[in-house]
Amino acid sequence: MIWDYYNGKTLFITGGTGFIGTALLCRLLSQSSPKRVYVLCRGGADKAKAKWSDMLPPSAAQILTDNERMTILDGELGNTATMSLPEETIQMLKWKVHIVIHIAASAQLQNSLRELAYNVLAPSICLTQYALKFPNLERYVYFSTAYANAHLWKSNESTDVSVDERVYPLGREEEDYYKIALEAWSAVQKTGSSDEYDAHDFPWPYAYAKHLAERLVLQKAAERNKMDKVLIIRPSVLGPADKFPYPGFATSHGAPSTICAAEFMLHPGRRIRLSTRCQNPEQESTIDEVPVDVVVDRTLVHVALRTSGCIHAVSGEQGRLSTEEWWRAFKKERQLPWNAKPSWVSDDWHSPDLHQMARRFKIIGTSFAFSQERTVKAVEKLGDGEKENLQLFADRSKPYSLHLRRHHIRHQAIEVAKKKKWPIFSASLLCRKGKPVACLDENVKA
Repeated sequence: MIWDYYNGKTLFITGGTGFIGTALLCRLLSQSSPKRVYVLCRGGADKAKAKWSDMLPPSAAQILTDNERMTILDGELGNTATMSLPEETIQMLKWKVHIVIHIAASAQLQNSLRELAYNVLAPSICLTQYALKFPNLERYVYFSTAYANAHLWKSNESTDVSVDERVYPLGREEEDYYKIALEAWSAVQKTGSSDEYDAHDFPWPYAYAKHLAERLVLQKAAERNKMDKVLIIRPSVLGPADKFPYPGFATSHGAPSTICAAEFMLHPGRRIRLSTRCQNPEQESTIDEVPVDVVVDRTLVHVALRTSGCIHAVSGEQGRLSTEEWWRAFKKERQLPWNAKPSWVSDDWHSPDLHQMARRFKIIGTSFAFSQERTVKAVEKLGDGEKENLQLFADRSKPYSLHLRRHHIRHQAIEVAKKKKWPIFSASLLCRKGKPVACLDENVKA
């Protein structure tokens, strides 16, 4: 059984108070009995419990705030392996931990590559080197993004770009891409850029940082002959949970589509300028939004099955949304009778003439067919009873809707209004009312 694998295990998790981390901890601690789960959190137990209590209803938050199997460590990732922790804690983790899950990362798409070198790349490299020295290490899990390979949109003529669950070298296939990764990392540290970054059109520096981080993690594993212990998880666009810890679970800043919806609500005009090369963009361009519980269950299943290499945590070809479906859901949430329509142009995705949501997220107007073949094959190894209790694929049995996130859309719209120095009441006028989603007790196993 998948959950039996975690019984008696000791885990170390970063990013445990974020969107994915919170959902993962709820799932893990409600379904299995690990010996100990250590969670790294700047500010310690008080800060972690405050965050969980703020984002979860009481019945779900209690799984985390009152759990005797979990220890919160007051520390933070940096450019050394110490994580601001005492030496005795560092040594304790080294000898006790079986599974390391590294989720924490700055997802600020506007950050420069130089900034990301310090808050994404360096911490990931240091933690990887530290964890791979653990004598009892069974699995090291690194969270990347499916859009680490978004540069393929610019190098491919297709309007539906296939992305496999593998590393895509930025040089020639026959070159040593581990060596190239080390050279690129050295250049980024010195100059804030690299030749390979300059030669490829990534939507954001963040996508390249994750691409480079994947290769550096694998390079460190290859050095220690531990490639079989490393699992890279690549989520696509995060969305609210389908089922666990409860339907609609999300955070105010965790779901990009929520932010886009808020921008749509406040748009004063009739047209929103977006970029694409698709002939019929509303039908041909897609958004791969994956429920956070699908990401969590895929991670926990592949860890238990000892999968190594890269795994996509996505909705895939069958579960992704057409831009038309996505846009239709936005229109249903706007209270006033007029609705802005997309104005599709062939501008570059970095163009300053595009609407703010297009400039920020870049992938609107694209289409990626992310492979999920490794999860399809993993399901074949599971018993029927196990499959029923797992959320490994997005549920698209109902029309796509944003009604469960009305509270978060309004919250984001208020933030947008404040930044633009617009009256706050404009958010209330344009956004439908909604309350935070209540947790259904039957969906949470305490």
